[in-house]
Amino acid sequence: MAGLTVSTLPTIEPLSESEIRAYCRVQDDTDLDVLLMMGKTARMFCEEFTSRTLLTQTLELFLDATEDMNNPLWEGMRTGPYINYYKNYITLPKGPVQSVNSVHTFNDADTSTLMAASRYYVDIAREPARITLRTGETFPTALRVANSIKVVYKVGYSSVSLIPEPLKIGMLMHVAYMYDQRGDMKDYQQTQAMPPMIQKLYAPYVIHGGLGSSTLMATG
Repeated sequence: MAGLTVSTLPTIEPLSESEIRAYCRVQDDTDLDVLLMMGKTARMFCEEFTSRTLLTQTLELFLDATEDMNNPLWEGMRTGPYINYYKNYITLPKGPVQSVNSVHTFNDADTSTLMAASRYYVDIAREPARITLRTGETFPTALRVANSIKVVYKVGYSSVSLIPEPLKIGMLMHVAYMYDQRGDMKDYQQTQAMPPMIQKLYAPYVIHGGLGSSTLMATG
């Protein structure tokens, strides 16, 4: 089973006060605090829906070990001989991944060992990104059952200007929707946490693939 924590949070939000004011056509400061909170909420919704992190954060991924981590996976029938692939990569939740800071393994004595970066490479050409072992490398097998591997990595767009515009427009639409619908809402509106148009804007940017990896699984 995988666990994901945030160790470093961004210091700014992707939507500025001026952008929110302009889109919602709000001039005075009466509801400014509420609008800024809605901007943060819209960002959190966007990140959850797309499995992306919009601004640079440092994440810590913890993975459990299993006894069959080095057993081969069968890729299915081929026209020729089928191929066995050993489970030799870790999928990194969230994106876009900027870099991997470190990979540590833990044995039953809770001793931490830094895995040399020369033993793996970070595949950011695909999403979700992954850490892939180099040819001939394997993960250690004498690991503790829970939280046996810890990956520290940096995710998010390095600047607000790099965030895709459809995501920013979707967040502004979401803020305007929440602001317009505050207070009394019809029953059907209460079930519409995010309008369909916003979901359509977000859909092309969804990173498919959840927590976990091909090397590790939950033991419990």
